[in-house]
Amino acid sequence: MDLSQVSPGLWLAVLAANSLGGLLKENDRAGLPLFAVPALAAITSVEDAVVLMVFPSVGANLWLVMNHRRYHNLLREHLPFLVTGFIGGLSGTGLLVLVSDRELKLLLVIWLSLYLIRYFSNRNSLKLFGADRKSGYPLGLAAGTIQGSTGISAQVVAPYYHTRGLAPEAYAFAVAFTFLLFSVSEIIAMANLQLLTTNRIRLSLAALVPSLVFTRLGISLSRKISIALFNKFLLTIFILMAIKLIMDIL
Repeated sequence: MDLSQVSPGLWLAVLAANSLGGLLKENDRAGLPLFAVPALAAITSVEDAVVLMVFPSVGANLWLVMNHRRYHNLLREHLPFLVTGFIGGLSGTGLLVLVSDRELKLLLVIWLSLYLIRYFSNRNSLKLFGADRKSGYPLGLAAGTIQGSTGISAQVVAPYYHTRGLAPEAYAFAVAFTFLLFSVSEIIAMANLQLLTTNRIRLSLAALVPSLVFTRLGISLSRKISIALFNKFLLTIFILMAIKLIMDIL
């Protein structure tokens, strides 16, 4: 990716995707990558989208982790999930260079569709994500691998912690810390695979600013915005992104 050849449209798309994703972050706990990666993948490659989102994701999740750091003791209960997730993130990132962009976009469509299904279904029915300690090993590995290859693992991470019955702020800390850990594993793997080119780092760091600003705005407005109206808008965008990705695949 040569920044001198990046269209103004892509610059605007990166900034807009991170702004809206950051605004969603506080309400959904997973909004930034879930919104921004498919949006960017719809106009560029999945590899570019995942790499460009890694630093904004680190910034937004680090902010939430620091805000709720008093809940750090709960991490000991989830070490199997976190450790195997970190390993999965390392291996999953390798799929960015081993798997074709068409197949990666298919994965994005699947995970975006699962998110929509989960949204419209009874979330309490997702007991398949288990509440016992042993389930953390396979689920962590799956979540990390999916995160590394698509930049999105909310469909595994969010219900995993949801079944634990955590308080809202404790849940926010656990989810944000998990995504932060996965992002670190992605950065390590990306550096090893030489995916972190200078131009990609610059564009990703530029996208960090709106993600932080709008994450903070999302925290401030989370109790003032009509959640129903906001969700309708986002669901419409998600459906349109899925359609665009399917068109690219076909």
